[in-house]
Amino acid sequence: LVLRMGAVDNPSYQEIVARLGNDLFVKPANSGSSVGVSRATDQRRFEQALADVWNYDDKAVVEQTISGREIECSVMGNEAPCASLPGEIVVAGQFYSYEAKYLSDDAAQLSAPARLTVEQTERVRELAVRAYRAVGCQGMARVDFFLDRSGRLLLNEINTIPGFTKISMYPRMWEASGISYPDLLDSLIELARKRAAVQSSRRLHRLTESGQQS
Repeated sequence: LVLRMGAVDNPSYQEIVARLGNDLFVKPANSGSSVGVSRATDQRRFEQALADVWNYDDKAVVEQTISGREIECSVMGNEAPCASLPGEIVVAGQFYSYEAKYLSDDAAQLSAPARLTVEQTERVRELAVRAYRAVGCQGMARVDFFLDRSGRLLLNEINTIPGFTKISMYPRMWEASGISYPDLLDSLIELARKRAAVQSSRRLHRLTESGQQS
């Protein structure tokens, strides 16, 4: 669900719970790194979480909590993207918060490759590439999933500027797939160069057509 700051037609807390249950995540629509994200299990916490979101954005996303494993997959490419072996994040706290990502050395365990069956691994990679293409990504992205207790694989989000710190999953998953950090950087730079060349050619073509018409 999407709520907008000050909107009179926002659903009430009771209406939200009726649709999504009372275990909710509340987050800014235009943010990253879990900044402004809270988990709410009652009305008081929900109202506090929403008030926090308004410090960052005028649009809030409210989601149902999914109990399961957090699986990620790196994707790289322009016209013909490919996917890495998946990785997994095991979080000690309630969720993968900003503190767990950047300020703590033991709040989360990062595993690459993830312990999945062959079928699950290939399904993650297939869906990651499909999601990447569906939104028109180029260059790189990290596609995040939940694997719930029933075995369903649920798309969580697509991160178009994934982290590149020493603990970041994007390069670690490629390393687990046989691509070293230096080679990964070379590949990404070459993809960016090719994309820039295509865009430049298109601009030149439009200018040429415009000149001929005038």
